[in-house]
Order: sequence, then C-alpha cells, then structure tokens
Amino acid sequence: MGLVDAISTIEASDTIDELSSSLHRVVQNYGFSGFAFVDAGRPDLDLPYHIGTFPDAWKRAYVQNEFVHADPALARSRRTNTPFSWSSLKLPERSGRKRPPEVKTMDAAREFGFKDGFVVPFHYRDRLGAVHSSSTVFFWEDEPRDFDKLFVCHRHELHLLMIYWVQRAMDIVNRDQRNAPTILKPADAAETIKLTGREKEVIAWAARGKTVADTAQILGISPETVEGFIKQALRKLEASNKTHGVAKSIALGIIDL
Repeated sequence: MGLVDAISTIEASDTIDELSSSLHRVVQNYGFSGFAFVDAGRPDLDLPYHIGTFPDAWKRAYVQNEFVHADPALARSRRTNTPFSWSSLKLPERSGRKRPPEVKTMDAAREFGFKDGFVVPFHYRDRLGAVHSSSTVFFWEDEPRDFDKLFVCHRHELHLLMIYWVQRAMDIVNRDQRNAPTILKPADAAETIKLTGREKEVIAWAARGKTVADTAQILGISPETVEGFIKQALRKLEASNKTHGVAKSIALGIIDL
C-alpha cells in the first residue's frame, strides 16, 4: 500500500472503529504490530481516552501499574511536535536496586515484546477553539536495526499519515458530536488550580530535570523549603507524584518550558 492509497483508506473511513482498523492495516504494511492513540492532554486522568490495536494484557499492565503517569514517551509528547522513537528517550539513571518509574515502564514494554516504538505527538484545536494534545505510538516487535532503517526512510510519511488520521477523526466526531470521545471535546479549564509564584518555580525547575538540591541552589532557599513548595503544588494539582504534577502543569498551561 503506497502513501496515496493509505491516505485514501483513512479518508474513506466513516466511523472511529473503521478509522482504527484502517490505521492498523496501514501501519502493519510498514512492519508495525499495532498502534495506540492516547489523549495526552489530560495527565490528571488515570485512564485517558485511548484507542488502538494492542494486546489486552499490555493495557491491563499499563493501567494496573499506573504507567500513564510515568510513561516518558507520553511526557515527551506533551512538549514536542516532532515524531521520535522510544530508543531516543533519555531515561533517569537507576539508583541502586530501585528502578525509576520511567525505566519500569519501558522495561515492561520490552517484556511484552515491543523492541521499539515510533511516537507521533499531535497538538491541535477543535472547531470550538479548544486545544488538545495526543500521542500515537506504533509498536515495533522485529529487529531493532530494521526499525532504525524504517525510521530514517519513512518517519515523514508516518507523520503525514497521522495528520490526515487525526483530522479525519475530528471530522467524524464533529459529525457525531453527541457521542464524542473525551479527546475531541473541549477540556475543562484550569482556573480552579492556583499555584503561587514559588510553587510554579519549583515545578518548572523539576520539569527541566533539576533536583531538589539544584532548585534550592538556583532559588537561594533551603532544600526543605523546596520540598515544602513541591508538596503544596502537588496537593493543589491532585497529582500522585512529581512526574504527574509536572505533566499536569504543562498540559494545563500552568508552567511553560
């Protein structure tokens, strides 16, 4: 199936289910085993809107382990418009025997046979002007060297396909507005979450990868004070951990990188 035929297949889809099946056939033609489309604009949700053609066991593991709040690919999707691969992600270093949650997420993906993933972030406005963010990953189960070749040769094609795919999804949802999935409905505003200037600062520095000690030195305050501001911010954000708090702050526009 060539690029023109793939786009035609996507544009001919009349329902979300048909659209999902069409994308599955298209990405299989490139060598991927399936895909997952996730609402990346609601980091506060434990189970955001999603569709895809991935194993049920992977979904159960992803949900039960709360990987949605630790997935480094999902976090990066909120900060970029450029497609990337799982293998390009910079994961935090292990500290002794304890694995960071980001590392646990990617280790689990490999245990399920996913040797790499091609990720396409997308940020767009609906017909009402509301901003949405999504992340689509295409799962790769074959040899990594074959994935590297595909990434170099076809990443622009896959990016273009997803532009057409998301637009077709929006067209279908706008037509069937009463049954619109969350990803394409206007998101709730963040007016009710009010962080102080210091709380925003410590979360913003955390988003840039700074430790508590780093942030304390930058702001000229004690590490204990930084920890206090972080805890206050997470409580207001109703975030389960710092990673969750950072992601939610970025998605809601509370901080900007």
